[in-house]
Amino acid sequence: MLEEFIHITEKANKPKEHSQQLPQPNPLQQYKEEHHKVLCINSNLAVDLPETDGLIMEPNVHPSQWMTYDGGQENDTDDRIFFHETSGHSDLSLRQCCAVESAARHNPDRPIQLFMRSPATCISDNSPSSLHSPSWLKVLSRYSNVAAVLLNEERYFAGTPLEDWYSKGVWRTSRFQIGHLSDYIRILSLYKGGGLYLDMDILTLRAFKGAMFRNCLVYENDAMDTIGNSVLHLERGHRLTSELIQLLSEEYDPEAYVYHGPDAIAEIMNRICKLVAGNPKSNECDNVRLLSHRHFHPVPAMFSHMLFQSNGNLSDVETLFHIKESFGLHLWNSISLREPMNVDNPNQIVAIIARQHCPLTVSRAADFKSL
Repeated sequence: MLEEFIHITEKANKPKEHSQQLPQPNPLQQYKEEHHKVLCINSNLAVDLPETDGLIMEPNVHPSQWMTYDGGQENDTDDRIFFHETSGHSDLSLRQCCAVESAARHNPDRPIQLFMRSPATCISDNSPSSLHSPSWLKVLSRYSNVAAVLLNEERYFAGTPLEDWYSKGVWRTSRFQIGHLSDYIRILSLYKGGGLYLDMDILTLRAFKGAMFRNCLVYENDAMDTIGNSVLHLERGHRLTSELIQLLSEEYDPEAYVYHGPDAIAEIMNRICKLVAGNPKSNECDNVRLLSHRHFHPVPAMFSHMLFQSNGNLSDVETLFHIKESFGLHLWNSISLREPMNVDNPNQIVAIIARQHCPLTVSRAADFKSL
């Protein structure tokens, strides 16, 4: 919620010194006034605010009957794979659903958690006939290892080193508030329970097996000078998580777009692991693995559009080979979001991949408002 500055000036016939400025509204207080009693599920449905970190969503079950979730419990293991959807739209696009399904499909022995942010506003409707069964939830509920959790966000941050950052609400005034919340909450989840975090535009192509996917960071380019935060695995209690939490709690700039993500990781890795950009061998932390960009970013961001071309650039054998050898495919939504995914196109690369790795999502493609 953007902070509003209200200036009241007295009528012109009154002395200037009588002009006054009202106190600036507190973003968190405004938020609490709107959300103090209910947890919004969508714009037309809400439930009583739970005294837990969230509710586990189930299709065709009234939300009042959803099971509760508390972060940091014993079932939040280092083996889990988790996602955060922070827009508050109460919905997933076809791409996002495909990302979660592909992770669940290729890793059936690992718990998959999708954390959904509650919408900003809603009408409180608790009638027994009110159900929440969107297509994405029906698809993901077909996988027994998937849990979609509607977060009680304030409770999730409470009692953690990031509680003050969240409760002061300065981040709500930033034009990058969704991105900043995403940067913070993924690290908070690693702090609470560890696990493998994936951005919602990462399609899983193979199972994540072996030691290489434990306590790992991933380079975003072949120059190995940029470590991204779209793929992260850290065990619960890892020093890197603690250092990141401390940095994020102490330094916040609402005008900085990437500082709280990749830049924060680079700063910590340089300080505690002596890592030099472009030189992975300089890493002195034997409990942090650095993976090549080819594991999840086989197609550079600047060429992401080729994944959505109708002819698919199928003649680009080298790129297709890199995708085939990769464990995941980053779609770079920040650049390619307006590129349509046509699941029926026999030549569109991303459509070919989707049909193979998220077939249930593809089968209901027509139900998704956003591709």
